[in-house]
Amino acid sequence: MRNLNRIIIHCSDSTWGTGDDIHRWHLKRGWDGIGYHFVITNGRAKSTDSYLEENDGILQNGRPVTKTGAHVQGHNGDSIGICLIGTHWFSSKQLQVTLPNLLTDLMVRYKIPSDKIYGHFELDNRKTCPNINMTALRHYMEGIKINV
Repeated sequence: MRNLNRIIIHCSDSTWGTGDDIHRWHLKRGWDGIGYHFVITNGRAKSTDSYLEENDGILQNGRPVTKTGAHVQGHNGDSIGICLIGTHWFSSKQLQVTLPNLLTDLMVRYKIPSDKIYGHFELDNRKTCPNINMTALRHYMEGIKINV
């Protein structure tokens, strides 16, 4: 098992999509499939779809956590990558339900404290991804007991 010390949050920079779409996009870039370990949907699976509540906030598995991700150059070896489908807008289910639940599980399972949760932009200043307030997210997650 890899030594996991960080969780890195991303956005898909698309208004729609699924883990399967990201897998195809990353293969087209010449990568070894999807670079993220988890994807959280936003209710729009295809570009032509209207929002469907039943497709919002679904947690999809990407690359196995046991495999090194491909989501932040130079920072993949010890991290878990999570991708929110969206650009600058994310649903309540994504941000207030699925993401905190996933973060809680990962923090407890791998003993990762909240101060080791990063946005992509914090490790690569050429990016704004995931376009959410990471300070607020870390503060929200501070109370999780990880039993280090």
